[in-house]
Amino acid sequence: MVRAVLALLACAAALAGCGSTAAHRSAHQPASCVNPKSVRATKRILADVAAIEHAARLPTSSTLKGNTAISRATDTFLRDVETAPIDNLARNRMIDHAAAALVGACEQCFQALEAARPIVQVEHRGNSCTP
Repeated sequence: MVRAVLALLACAAALAGCGSTAAHRSAHQPASCVNPKSVRATKRILADVAAIEHAARLPTSSTLKGNTAISRATDTFLRDVETAPIDNLARNRMIDHAAAALVGACEQCFQALEAARPIVQVEHRGNSCTP
C-alpha cells in the first residue's frame, strides 16, 4: 500500500515537470510582453525549425556544407529569428532548437547559428520585452 502511494506520488511529480503549455509560458511573462505579432513570429520560427529538421534528413554529400535545402532553411530561420519581435532569451532558445535540428548535417550552418546568438545582449541588457 505504501509502495503504491509512493509510486503514484513519484509519477505525479515526474508528470508535473513534463511539457509546457501556452498558459504556463505566458504566466511567467508580463502581459505587456505577449502580443499577437510575437506569437505569429514564434509560430513562423518553429515552422522554420521543422523545415531545418526535414532538410537535415535529406542526403548530403558533405557534412561540412550540408545540402541546398539545409542552407536555404537555415537562412530563412536566421532572417526570421533576427526580425522577430521576441526577447533575446526567446531568440537564444529558438537558436537552440534549430541547432539541435541540424546537428551533424551541416557544420557551416551550425556555426552560423552559433554566431547569431544574442549572448552579449542577454548578458548586458537582460530579458526585456523589446528585442
